[in-house]
Amino acid sequence: MKKFATLAVLAAISASSYAQSSVTLFGVADVAVQVGRGSETNRTSVGSGGLASNRLGFRGIEDLGGGMKAGFWLEAGYNLDDGTGVGNTFNFNRRSTISLMDARWGEVRLGRDFTATYNNIYDAFGDNGVGALLKTTSLGSNYGYAMQTRTSNSVSYFTPRNLGGFFGQVQYYRGEAANGSNDGNGYGLRAGYENGPLNVGVSYGSVSNLGAYGDVTNANIGGSYDFGVAKLLVEAGQDESKARDEKARHYLIGATAPVGSVGLVRASWSRVSVQDTNVQANKFAVGYVHNLSKRTALYTTFAYLKNKNGAALALNGAKTSAGDNSKGLDFGLRHTF
Repeated sequence: MKKFATLAVLAAISASSYAQSSVTLFGVADVAVQVGRGSETNRTSVGSGGLASNRLGFRGIEDLGGGMKAGFWLEAGYNLDDGTGVGNTFNFNRRSTISLMDARWGEVRLGRDFTATYNNIYDAFGDNGVGALLKTTSLGSNYGYAMQTRTSNSVSYFTPRNLGGFFGQVQYYRGEAANGSNDGNGYGLRAGYENGPLNVGVSYGSVSNLGAYGDVTNANIGGSYDFGVAKLLVEAGQDESKARDEKARHYLIGATAPVGSVGLVRASWSRVSVQDTNVQANKFAVGYVHNLSKRTALYTTFAYLKNKNGAALALNGAKTSAGDNSKGLDFGLRHTF
C-alpha cells in the first residue's frame, strides 16, 4: 500500500510538472546621460531608456498537449533614473496578455498590447533615445500612431509561421466608454512578408471618435533588407483626423551596420510634416552600440534636428525657438536579464 501511495504521488508530481508553466522573469535596466541644446534653453539630465525601454516582466508557457499551448505576459515599465514607475505608478502598463497558441493555426491574444500599426514600425533606433524617429504627435497631431502605441481591451489574431514567409495580424479593441457608446473602439490590420534578408509590412488602423479629433486612421508601410555588411530600413506613414480634416505624415530612412562581433553602428533620417502647411521637422541621427557581453552594452547617439516654418521641436528636454535647430547627445549603459 505504501509503495502504491508513493507511486501515485510521483505520478501526480510528474503530471503536474508536465502541465506547469515555465515562468520567466525578465527585464531591461537602461540609463543614460542626456544632453540637449536649443536656441532658448539647454539641458543636461540623467534619463531612462536611451537604447531600450526599462521594463520588468513575467512570462510563461504551458503545454496543453496536441500542439496547443497557453501563455501569459505581464510587463511593467519603470524609470531607472529615479526608481519610479511610468506615470508615477507601477503596473503592467506595457503589456498584459494571455494567449492560446498552436503552430498549425496561429495565436489568439487578449489584453493590453501593441497596436497593429505600431508593430509595423521599422526604426534603426528601436523608437528609443534621442535618435528615435520623429513622431507626428511632436507637431501637435495627438491622434498619431504614437498616441496609439498600445491599446487595452484588445483581441488579436496572429497567423502561424508556416505560411511561406507571409504573416498577418487582425486586432479589435474596445474603448469601453462609460456612456456605452462606440467612442474609442478600434481595429488594426497588418500583413507582410519575411524571408531571409527581406522583411516588409503594411498596416492600417482606425479608431472611432477619439475625443476632439473625431474618427482617426493610421496607416504605414515599411521594410528592411539585410545586405550582411549593413541593414537598410525604410518606413512611411500617415495619420488622419476626420474632425480636423488634417493629415500628418512621417518618413524614415535608416541603416545599421555591425562592427566586428561586438559593435553596431546605427544611423537614420526622419521627417514629420502636416499636410497643406509648411510646418516640418527633420532629424539626422548616428550612434554606436558596443556590447560588453551578451547582456550588457555601452552606447552613444548624437542627433541634429532642423525645424522649418514654425516648427519648434527640441531634443532631450531643451527648448528652441520656432524655425531654430536643436542638438542632442545620449551616452548610456544597458543591461538585460
